[in-house]
Amino acid sequence: TLSYSIMRWHMKGYIYVYDQRSAYLKELFLENGVEIVDSIEDEADFYFVKDQKLSRKNVFSLVSLNQNYHFRHLNNMLTAIGTYLLVSQKKDTHSILILGYGDLGKQLANLLKKQYIVTICNRNYKDYDQIIQNYKHIDFVNLKGTYDLIINTIPCAVINYQNVSYQKIIDLAQTLHLKNYQSIRNVPERSFPYEAALIMYFAIQEVMNHV
Repeated sequence: TLSYSIMRWHMKGYIYVYDQRSAYLKELFLENGVEIVDSIEDEADFYFVKDQKLSRKNVFSLVSLNQNYHFRHLNNMLTAIGTYLLVSQKKDTHSILILGYGDLGKQLANLLKKQYIVTICNRNYKDYDQIIQNYKHIDFVNLKGTYDLIINTIPCAVINYQNVSYQKIIDLAQTLHLKNYQSIRNVPERSFPYEAALIMYFAIQEVMNHV
């Protein structure tokens, strides 16, 4: 597991600040004795960027950090909690369809199952035996039914909502133009920017501790 500990040697880093989360990330490194350089052109031991292309060692971004299972799992946890808090504000929600049963879908379903009737929709009956122990299930190619809320966690798929009746869609993975539809991206940064920065800090520190 990752731990919050001070870097044990003098280190320089560059942090590109583009939101509250990255601003907190910069503060965390400064608090732990890391010198933060002002320019991406300056020499540093590591670089955190948004989407800049940089031909240097130890370049980090949200995209690269998401390749780390521990980071992705913790980031998904923040997304699930933030989404749960959003859903719980709507008092007339009883039935929820979750599209996708990857790590985010599993965490989200686990949070929602005690208060709502949860149906899981995924492909090819994957994890079917596990799903039906706690939830209802439909296959992705047979998407139909009536639900108060649909939550999509599938980033790369064409989803046919024509045979589904719903009050609202919350999309955590895509941006479409549909009725009663809300695309919500970057939930950790929106709802928990400091905690999101902490897990970014942990993930970068873990790599740099082994350089």
